[in-house]
Amino acid sequence: MKTQNIQLSFIPEFNAFGIADSEIEKSEKNGITPIISLKDEDYQRLGCPKPAADAPTVAFLLGRETGTYTIDWNYAKAIAQSGVNIRFLTYKNNVSQMDNVDGLILPGGSFVSPNEFYTDPLKKVEEKPGSRSYAYITSIMEAEKKGIPMLGICAGAQMIGGMHGLRLYRNLKEYTHTTLEHKTKDLEAHIVTIREDSPLFELLGQHQIETNSRHKEAVMNNDSISDLKIYATSNDSTPEAWGNEEKNILCIQWHPEDFAATGNHKMQKIYNWLAQKADIYAKQKHIKYPK
Repeated sequence: MKTQNIQLSFIPEFNAFGIADSEIEKSEKNGITPIISLKDEDYQRLGCPKPAADAPTVAFLLGRETGTYTIDWNYAKAIAQSGVNIRFLTYKNNVSQMDNVDGLILPGGSFVSPNEFYTDPLKKVEEKPGSRSYAYITSIMEAEKKGIPMLGICAGAQMIGGMHGLRLYRNLKEYTHTTLEHKTKDLEAHIVTIREDSPLFELLGQHQIETNSRHKEAVMNNDSISDLKIYATSNDSTPEAWGNEEKNILCIQWHPEDFAATGNHKMQKIYNWLAQKADIYAKQKHIKYPK
């Protein structure tokens, strides 16, 4: 596999780091897989030290602005604060770019997901899932195949849930008539109650937490059909976190990076969780077992 090292640039108008499609396409047309990272000065911009050379490498599936792959400031800040090396995934070469990574973050975003993930398969969306949705699916499959720890945020959490048999509502209010507002720009939107027997309670050390909320779709409150278990719910019983401790999968419906980027140590623990799991995974790769 031919590779080329490419670095993101800070884009002030998006408050994000990104790279134009045209730059990625140059590499792809020549059969080269772009290996994408942050610049050293961008760690300084984020107020974080450059990660150690032997730190684990975590892959992040990039988001989208017009003609540009991006990672928002808050995501970059929270991940950088966890001390990992960051590898960025595009939508065409994502599986190749995951070579030798130790963790995977699937962020939120707006895109068409497979009809099969929903409770209403007869009420199909005519628009077919595109390259972004396909990149989520193939990234999850690659991580599952290699046992790579995964952290899903918002839509990323829903995609992992859908791949593991959980079913989704297309529109939470339409199906449940909840009075709780789940799609808001407020930093503190509602309370989430964490189950005391869950790994998330062990991680955060508290029964309730105030979160933001930016989703219209939601996972059904039924984990009997999946190997993922629901860890937390909002007051209307909407699942807010789920995962599989044995498989090192953690899914969070809200956006903890928005808190972590402002110094919230509790929310930062969610990103640190992946860094710790990735470090264990990286070390296990180098253990030589007797034949």
